[in-house]
Amino acid sequence: MTIDRGTTRRRVAGTGLASSRARFERRAAAVRRRSRLLAWVLVGVLLLAGLLAWLGWFSSVLTVSVVEVRGVPAASVAQVRSVAQVPLGGPLLRVDTEEVLARLVADKAWHSVTVTRSLPDTVVIELTPRVAVLAVRNPRGQVDVVDRDGFAFRTVAAAPAGVPLVSSGAGQVTGAGVAAALSALGSLEPALRDDVADVSVSTADQVSFTVRAKGDKRKTVVWGGAGDGPRKADLVRLLLSEPGSTIDVSVPTSPVTR
Repeated sequence: MTIDRGTTRRRVAGTGLASSRARFERRAAAVRRRSRLLAWVLVGVLLLAGLLAWLGWFSSVLTVSVVEVRGVPAASVAQVRSVAQVPLGGPLLRVDTEEVLARLVADKAWHSVTVTRSLPDTVVIELTPRVAVLAVRNPRGQVDVVDRDGFAFRTVAAAPAGVPLVSSGAGQVTGAGVAAALSALGSLEPALRDDVADVSVSTADQVSFTVRAKGDKRKTVVWGGAGDGPRKADLVRLLLSEPGSTIDVSVPTSPVTR
């Protein structure tokens, strides 16, 4: 029996070439299928985005009917809505949240403000109110209410209940004087801070105030400058039960009661 080796090699080579061509065509077909699938997915995404845009900007489906206010007492919700002026009845996505935010920030009463949209029909306003810590009489004879950052966020005729009024021998309390008073109050523990009244600041920004002692008797605390706050606060707490009407911790290494 004679084997034609040349013919065998041609047959093997031909078979290998056909196999490679088939694999190539299968891979090409798979690539085409993936490309078509990706194209359809992209078209679907675009159609969905277009549908949402139409629903939010032009249709009557996603219209604003609710303004949800968070972070404030129920009694303040109506006031917040009045200041925010969110337009009701129009498309949700057309509500300019930046304009609503600007109106609320201009009110100065809020430490932080966020305005967001919530499908299908709600604008959400979340607020952190500023908390009054001090009241400072201004040159016009009115009272500016100040938060813990020293920001005057409201002007009233008289200091709110429980908020100490700061006075100065110079007539007008300076910004440095307000900062010194805030530093002193911030060093006190909350229970003692709630009993503080009649805060005064000298022209040299030296702080003094009165605080309730036993039997509702008030004692004067000569605090001094802004340094050594925690140490001074501890001394005031310890010396409240000692005899005398004045506690002087302006020099914390040598506290005095008299």
